[in-house]
Amino acid sequence: MPLGEVAGAFGVALVLATVVEAVLEYVLGTWFLPLANNATRQKVVMAVGLVVGIALALSYQVDILAALGLAPSIVGQIVSGALIGRGAD
Repeated sequence: MPLGEVAGAFGVALVLATVVEAVLEYVLGTWFLPLANNATRQKVVMAVGLVVGIALALSYQVDILAALGLAPSIVGQIVSGALIGRGAD
């Protein structure tokens, strides 16, 4: 796989992770969890980030594993989504 395609896939994942992080911090941090203790807040942000990351990866068909040369699959998209969501923590 050409290096440009690999870099493009990682770039898309990085942008999506940044968007998820910004939205979660704004929405959860400002509106829903300002008084929650730190441990509870972190767990909620991680769980919501995981769900949103997977949803975005499936919606936009982001597959980092396919960019690395593996066969494109739904599993690759879910793994990519988990990585995107993890960037939100």
